[in-house]
Amino acid sequence: MVDTETLKKQVIEESEKIFPEFKKLKDKIGENPELGSEEEESSKLLVEALRKHGFTVEYPFFNMHTAFKAVYKGKEPGPVIAILAEYDALPGVGHGCGHNIIGTSGVGAGIAASKLMKTLPGEIWVIGTPAEEGHGPYGGSKVRMAREGVFEGVDVSYMIHPATGLSQAQGNFLAVTGTEITFKGKTAHAAADAHSGANALNAAMITYMSIHANRQQLRRDANPVIHGIIKEGGLASNIIPDRAVLQMGIRSSDDSYLPTMLEMVMNSAKGAALATGCEVSFKTGMGLKSNIPLRSLEKLFLEIWDELGHPYKDPVEVAIQPPGGSTDFCDVSHVVPGIHPMIGITQEEMPMHSVQFADCTMTEKGDEGLQVAIKTMAIAAVKLINEPDLLAKVKAEFEEKRLK
Repeated sequence: MVDTETLKKQVIEESEKIFPEFKKLKDKIGENPELGSEEEESSKLLVEALRKHGFTVEYPFFNMHTAFKAVYKGKEPGPVIAILAEYDALPGVGHGCGHNIIGTSGVGAGIAASKLMKTLPGEIWVIGTPAEEGHGPYGGSKVRMAREGVFEGVDVSYMIHPATGLSQAQGNFLAVTGTEITFKGKTAHAAADAHSGANALNAAMITYMSIHANRQQLRRDANPVIHGIIKEGGLASNIIPDRAVLQMGIRSSDDSYLPTMLEMVMNSAKGAALATGCEVSFKTGMGLKSNIPLRSLEKLFLEIWDELGHPYKDPVEVAIQPPGGSTDFCDVSHVVPGIHPMIGITQEEMPMHSVQFADCTMTEKGDEGLQVAIKTMAIAAVKLINEPDLLAKVKAEFEEKRLK
């Protein structure tokens, strides 16, 4: 085992050397946002950087033309650390979730850690995972990767996500599933012949209000959230709509409660269809799990932030706060030990998934977040590879919690 302190200093130096390259790359991806499943230029730029720094890259990967898998092997076989990259943007707001930072910090961290692998056993993987935001055919790509063996042989996997406020090493995420509800009715003149029609929009509106009425009966301990939009509701106000489409998201901190919530949503739609004389059909997605939190990985990342002098939120406060959003990384955390820290890039109050936050990724604070993320993940990789007892502790905790 090489002295960890020496390795830490070396990996920080390597992170600082490559930082200017990745600041430019972060800004370039930020200025040219691409939706999920369409990240042609973003994925190409990240792959070019990995190849330039000696990684062997499979691209396209996993039957996704914007996914990639990059591998850098050490001096001999050993632990495998997989760092994940996201680089898809949001419709209308660009990189309002900061994936331009996620992708470049993941690739940068992998490259910084790889510079030390000539003295270490094991492998560094960087996996490009398209469409975390769910857009297009690759939506939730990590779910399929987790289910279909992409992480076989991986010892630990992680990524870092930018956020508002203080950084936090451990996140609490909700399981989520989505369903698209389509009502089929019958057109008619909205004034002269309305009785001959079947109003699909009315069915959608009744469904929406029925779901709203049922929220009171949902289990509060399961942190239930149901949200949705009417995607289609008719073509003209003087025509009874023969087609209406609702898109609903259903979330909970209790994965086992999602089927009950989904059943309520579907029953609301069936009742509305019966009431309005319409037909109803459903298209339900594969969904995402909640995460398996690992105290050992949280402790590792907090120790690294202490070493870097990076401020973070009290982990006790983090543990008791309600879970927030959802991510396909949670499915990875069910097949391999993993963690999804949030790195603060602004103390201003602003919503995520906003133009304001997209702009924030392009500021000096966004640059600082990128640099801290690169250093943090690179140091974590080196420590996990170089300290067998630490890695064994992480894997033991994962096995214990996965079996519960």
